[in-house]
Amino acid sequence: MGSDGLRALVLSGGGGRGAYHVGVLRFLEEHEWVPDIVVGTSIGAVNGAAIASGHTSHSLWSLWRRLTTDDVQRRSWDLLSPDQENHLLDTEPLRRTLTEEGWLDFSRINAEPPAKHLRITVVERETGRLRVFGNSPDPARGGRSEHIEIGLDHILASCSIPMVYPATQIDGVAYWDGGTVANTPLGPAIDAGGEDIIVVLMTPWEEKEERPRYEPVEGIKGLLANAQAAFEWALLASFQADLKLFHRTNQVVRLSLENARLRSENLALREELEDRAEGELIDERELDHQEIDVPIIVSPQRPIPVADIIRYRVENHKWLYEMGYQDARAAWAAAGRAVEGQSPL
Repeated sequence: MGSDGLRALVLSGGGGRGAYHVGVLRFLEEHEWVPDIVVGTSIGAVNGAAIASGHTSHSLWSLWRRLTTDDVQRRSWDLLSPDQENHLLDTEPLRRTLTEEGWLDFSRINAEPPAKHLRITVVERETGRLRVFGNSPDPARGGRSEHIEIGLDHILASCSIPMVYPATQIDGVAYWDGGTVANTPLGPAIDAGGEDIIVVLMTPWEEKEERPRYEPVEGIKGLLANAQAAFEWALLASFQADLKLFHRTNQVVRLSLENARLRSENLALREELEDRAEGELIDERELDHQEIDVPIIVSPQRPIPVADIIRYRVENHKWLYEMGYQDARAAWAAAGRAVEGQSPL
C-alpha cells in the first residue's frame, strides 16, 4: 500500500504527447489517488498548472481532445533572416490558448495557501542553471524551489525547447525548457514534501539503463527527428541520475534510523545497568529525515514517435490517453496496489 504522506505527481516533458499524462491521471483518480503536489516540466508544466488550477482528468481531457497544432505553435517564417532568433516555431498561439481557453486559473494557483503545491522547472539559457519555481515554500531544509507568484511566462519558459521554440524572457533572463537539464524532476517533489510519489515518463523505462530504440528517419524530416531522439536519451539519463540519488538517500536514511535504534537500545541498557530512572530514549520519529517509498514509475511499453513532440493531433490524443491509462494500471498493479475499474474508453 502507499504512504500516508503527501502525494506527489511528477510529469515529464513530451510536447504533443501530453494527453498521456491525462490518461494516467484518470486512472489515479478512479483509485482515489489525488496529488497534493504536482511537479512538471515542459508539457508537464502545462498539465501540472492545469491540475493546480482545479482541473480534473475529465475537464483536462475535454481541453486536450480538441487541441491542435495550430493552437500551440506557428512556423517561424523568418528563420533564415539574420535578425531572427534561431528557432523553428513560435509559441504565441499557445500563449493565447492557455489564456483564452480556460486551461489556467492563476488566482487559484497562487492562493495562500494553494490547494495544490506546484513546481515548474526551467533552465537559464546563458548559464545552464536549473531553476525550480513554486507556488509555496519547500518544507524541507535545503529545498531548491523558489517561492514566487507563478505566471504564464513561467509555464511558457518550461516549454521553450531549444532550437524548436524561442527562449522565454522573464525579468531580463532568458529561459529554456526545464527538460534540457531535468526532464523528470524527482528531487523537487521530495523537497516539496512528497512521500507517495508517482512519476510519469513518456519514454520507455528500464532501470538497467537501457535506451529505447528509435527508427532512423531519412531526409530533412530526419534532422528534427534524430535531434529529438538524442534529446530524449539525455532526458532519460537525467531521470536515471535522479533515481540513483533517491536510492542512495534512502540508504543513508536507513543507516541513520538503524544508528538511532542502536543508540536507543544502548542507552536503555546502560540505564538498566546503572539503575537510573531519568534519561530519555531516542525516538526515531524525531529524526529530520525519513525513508520515502520507492516511486511508482509509469511509462510507455514502446517508444512514442518522436515527431509527436511538435504535433498536436486529435487522433493521436485519444490513443495516448488510453495508453497512459493502461500503463498506469500496469504500474499500479506492479507496485502491489489493488486495481479496480475498467478502461475509460
